[in-house]
Amino acid sequence: MTSTEALVTGSRLFLRHPVSDDREEFITISEESREFHLPWEPIPEDGSDPIRRTSFERFVNSCNTLASQKHLMCRLSDGVIVGYVGLSQIFMGHFCSAYMGFWVGIRHTRKGYATEGVTLCLERAFTHLGLHRVEANVIPRNAASLATVRKCGLKKEGYSPRYLKIAGEWYDHERWAITIEEWATARGPS
Repeated sequence: MTSTEALVTGSRLFLRHPVSDDREEFITISEESREFHLPWEPIPEDGSDPIRRTSFERFVNSCNTLASQKHLMCRLSDGVIVGYVGLSQIFMGHFCSAYMGFWVGIRHTRKGYATEGVTLCLERAFTHLGLHRVEANVIPRNAASLATVRKCGLKKEGYSPRYLKIAGEWYDHERWAITIEEWATARGPS
């Protein structure tokens, strides 16, 4: 399978790893969504702009590793990139867990793409990658992301004060997670 092929497919979207040829389209959707995402996205520790062209190459080079699985959400109808969903800090062994992050470009909000993309990522995490648990951390005032994790079956596990630094400030986050058992129960018999 090449990295431009679908890793998992839903009713309107498929997930695939980014490739160098995605640079312009990804940078365009990121730049036009910059202000929309600014309250929720951490800035890299080195202060670099995560949308810069050099950052994109690092993004591509780290998209398919043992510790990180980064996916573009693409529309089935035309292949257009509508967003991103990724798993980071993947730990196997006795832990089999990862953190999930996601976003949808401003042009593609309120269409259910985040919910479908997260659902596809969970399917991949549990059926292809062998994970047992996936956690997403969300700023409490981010109503859209909270609605997405709820719809996808994640359960609120706790609250972490000053959990993540965003735009130079430490923000509290709610911890939401799902295990393979909860995911399988929510899906029903296959």
